Amino acid sequence: MGMPWNKIKGLFEGMKNAGVLPDEYTYNTLITCCRRGSLHEEAAAVFKDMKLMGFVPDKVTYNALLDVYGKSRRTKEAMEVLREMEVNGCSPSIVTYNSLISAYARDGFVRAGKDESAMRVFAEMRVAGCKPNICTFNALIKMHGYRGKFAEMMKCLGRNGMDSEVSGVFKEMKRAGFVPERDTYNTLISAYSRCGSFDQAMAIYKRMLEAGITPDLSTYNAVLAALARGGLWEQSEKILAEMKDGRCKPNELTYCSLLHAYANGKEIGRMLALAEEICSGVIEPHAVLLKTLVLVNSKCDLLIEAEVAFLELKRKGFSPDLSTLNAMLSIYGRRQIRSENFERSEEVLKEILAKGIKPDIISYNTVIFAYCRNGRMKEASRIFSEMRESGLVPDVITYNTFVASYSADSMFEDAIDVVRYMIKHGCKPNQNTYNSVVDGYCKHNHRDDAIMFISSLHELDPHISREEKGRLSERLTKWS
Repeated sequence: MGMPWNKIKGLFEGMKNAGVLPDEYTYNTLITCCRRGSLHEEAAAVFKDMKLMGFVPDKVTYNALLDVYGKSRRTKEAMEVLREMEVNGCSPSIVTYNSLISAYARDGFVRAGKDESAMRVFAEMRVAGCKPNICTFNALIKMHGYRGKFAEMMKCLGRNGMDSEVSGVFKEMKRAGFVPERDTYNTLISAYSRCGSFDQAMAIYKRMLEAGITPDLSTYNAVLAALARGGLWEQSEKILAEMKDGRCKPNELTYCSLLHAYANGKEIGRMLALAEEICSGVIEPHAVLLKTLVLVNSKCDLLIEAEVAFLELKRKGFSPDLSTLNAMLSIYGRRQIRSENFERSEEVLKEILAKGIKPDIISYNTVIFAYCRNGRMKEASRIFSEMRESGLVPDVITYNTFVASYSADSMFEDAIDVVRYMIKHGCKPNQNTYNSVVDGYCKHNHRDDAIMFISSLHELDPHISREEKGRLSERLTKWS
């Protein structure tokens, strides 16, 4: 019923103090209770205590523990539970495999390679003769959708006799005896949304309504997220009205999507009006809403509005996360209305470090861009060194920022030295790298130097293709 863990544990201790000894059912229930808050350490402790009391874990115990690890994204521990099950002669069931797939699917949102592990478990499940159920499909659809892998998502469904068309998915589910439920629809809407397939997402929503299934808050938020990505603010407003008419109270995620819909649809007036409702308290200013305000204002290059939201976030005692700090860092780096704005980007970087948060490559790249754009190459080089010292490996964007800035200032030897350095350190130049150099030569009326640069490019980059040199030569003719 969602009781806090300390109350559940207190009841358990009260049982023992009253002389009521726990049995396997008690321990299994305790482990199951840990799932709600992803309390994997507490679940492990209960599991250990259960064995110390002389009870032998059964399939229910193992599946409950696996479910906790799955919710907590503890894939390593989940696999250890599976191996222990097998050693103790406890055959995995559909619940076992689904928990494992869910663990990898959740972990796969943030760690590369975990989705492949999920698919290996799925294959093992099929080999073991364990038929997938609707929960299996939901987990895999969600995994591929979150990773933006539309083709893989449909391929996953296709491997189970499902067509690549949405109608085929539902047809096969029904043929296999599965009636699509609300979570199935919600999952597909979210998956299509993340793949940028807005029409398909709305088609799923329409099918859901036709099937007589009443949308819940998760459904509406999934639909709004899809509309927001496409900047479809008018449809978003209609969905919001539909929510209110259906007595489904919008939450902070609802309004976050509406803000993104306005921002992506370039409806700045509506976005600012909604922002005013949030900052004034008409709509409860949750931390996630204020962070979203910072992000959308930064995206729309609204410096003052971004600062207001950022200060309001801190005034209410909420701690800015890395994406929020990066948004502020980015807008300071881009704006040059006041000469000190771009220098504020490094101040935000220092704030990130002071909070004990490790800046990511976006943080450093943004500060480097700010300094390079303003001709402060010495400071940009210093930030580059700090980036390397932090353990982060510069990417092609980092190097291209330097190449573009040096080329724009006719410092072609420095630009080429950067290209030479990036190749030496294993970063492959891309089209933008060489475009900057060629364009720089041409803008400063050094066309002959550009021709010489292209002709001798193989000496700088032995792996450059003939097609790439041809493309650059073609680019050069456009400057004639």
